[in-house]
Amino acid sequence: MGLSGFKQGMLSHLVLALAWLGFLAIANRQAAQPVLSIFPYMAPVVFFAWVHSAKWGFLLAGLATLAALPGDYMVTHSTKDLLYAGFSTYVQLSGVVIGCAVAKMIREKSGRS
Repeated sequence: MGLSGFKQGMLSHLVLALAWLGFLAIANRQAAQPVLSIFPYMAPVVFFAWVHSAKWGFLLAGLATLAALPGDYMVTHSTKDLLYAGFSTYVQLSGVVIGCAVAKMIREKSGRS
């Protein structure tokens, strides 16, 4: 165990993931065309779901969902549209977490851990 209950290396993984999502959030707020692809947001989610646990993957999915919202979206769209976009993004990222968890379980059951 490392610093305050984190596994070794987890703190550095968390800092890198938050820096990546922060970069994407800033890019979405500043750019004329926000990053609309789910793949850049998916990278830290997949990593945490595979390396640490599905619980961490779901947490990163929530943070990635917040980073994915463009800055002007809240001003130009209704609350209903905002909720739909956030829910849709979180469901997509949660599906990735579930897929990673299932793939990891299959890999461990086959003895290739």
